[in-house]
Amino acid sequence: MLLSGKLQGRTLAKQRTASVAQAPKSVVRGAYGRGKLVVRQAIEVPPSRATAANELESLSRLSSIVPDTLAFETLVPGAKLAAASVSASTLRSVLVGESLGHKPYENAINAALAAGGATASSPLSATSDPLDRAMVNVGAMLAECVSGRVETVVDPRLANDEAALVSKVRQLAAAYELLHVLRNRLVFALPATWAGTQAARALEADGIATTIYMVYSMAQGVAAMQAGASVVRIAVGRIHDWYDKNPGVIRNPHGPREDSGAPTSYDPGLELVKELYCYGRRFHPKTKIMATSLRNRKDVLELAGVDYLVLPGRVMRQLEQLATDQVRA
Repeated sequence: MLLSGKLQGRTLAKQRTASVAQAPKSVVRGAYGRGKLVVRQAIEVPPSRATAANELESLSRLSSIVPDTLAFETLVPGAKLAAASVSASTLRSVLVGESLGHKPYENAINAALAAGGATASSPLSATSDPLDRAMVNVGAMLAECVSGRVETVVDPRLANDEAALVSKVRQLAAAYELLHVLRNRLVFALPATWAGTQAARALEADGIATTIYMVYSMAQGVAAMQAGASVVRIAVGRIHDWYDKNPGVIRNPHGPREDSGAPTSYDPGLELVKELYCYGRRFHPKTKIMATSLRNRKDVLELAGVDYLVLPGRVMRQLEQLATDQVRA
């Protein structure tokens, strides 16, 4: 007990020392020219007053947090999100939404659509596809709102045509350059088909970053990494939904056979993210793993440390309300 008391005393002493805020120090010359360090003032801050970090802040030390929302919906003045994404569904959300924050982007869509006329003088007039013009115009605006990259989702109808995917991405990249958005601010999302992964290989060789999405198996993720994709995106919630709709399928291929159809805590979506993350760190460290469709706090915390976590606003607010034993940075 005495030894334990000494250890506790040392720990408390270290905490008190760490909580002392030192004032500026000065050096005074003595009679023999030797420097004497003089501390003018020391203000002690009790450890109990140190502000604790919440779970969201602690999580952000391990993973990059990407809010699953339109950047222009929640962006506060002067703040920047980590990344943004633009797709056909994004444009639809802008057009059918009634938020005042959507108006500038609605105007950008209408301007892009009008730029296709023969007499139009817009830099986008050379792009024939009106959907491409609208996505590029909105994406260029989003590039001013984020600190990282803007993801542009390529038309999924081209999923099985490698040449068409490569051509489409190059056209989009050229249109972005006309609006002064460089390639190092962009990433293009391709479906996890064989054509999509091979298109990613060709584009990455040209210096164009790609994301492979709709990854639902280890084979798809490994193929994307071998192709050199910058990001592999796994939708955890969608995988969970598929297994719920097909209860006869074995969730854990490494578990007992009687696991089929029986209640289990094994989540194939979470396990796929973990397996791909570990495989990537070992064999393809260039490729980053992104987990999306995370619907509750438990799943988010279980994937702490994964490169990117896309969180809905509801889960982010839950994490912000729960304190941890870590000191706020």
